[in-house]
Amino acid sequence: MDLLDRAPDNVRERLDPHGDLGPSAPFDNVFNVDGTPAEPIPVTDANADAMGLEWGYVLHDHGIEVIALTWYDAGPIVPWDTDPLSRISGTPSLWDSKGPSPIQAPVTPLKITKPVAPAPAPARPRITR
Repeated sequence: MDLLDRAPDNVRERLDPHGDLGPSAPFDNVFNVDGTPAEPIPVTDANADAMGLEWGYVLHDHGIEVIALTWYDAGPIVPWDTDPLSRISGTPSLWDSKGPSPIQAPVTPLKITKPVAPAPAPARPRITR
């Protein structure tokens, strides 16, 4: 199953605005100890604790909910427009859903510029005879 399977269209658009990433490539060289091909293991509320997972991520229309599973059952929302150069804390106890995300904006924010169009080719002189 791909990360974006069944994600809302607007979530897909924010993560892959040009639609060029496509689904993840499946692993075809991963095997269980007994030699059988490995299958994906769905993570649910019922088995997350037994799997030893520390973090969970829920994609919402307005951002990503980051859940520190060892501390909380819900987490704060990180908006989609969060600057990717921000300093993000990895301390689970700071990811309480009742408080702000422990994210510090960079000193120099990411500057998004439009690509510069290539200059038009110079006109070639027309030879007449």
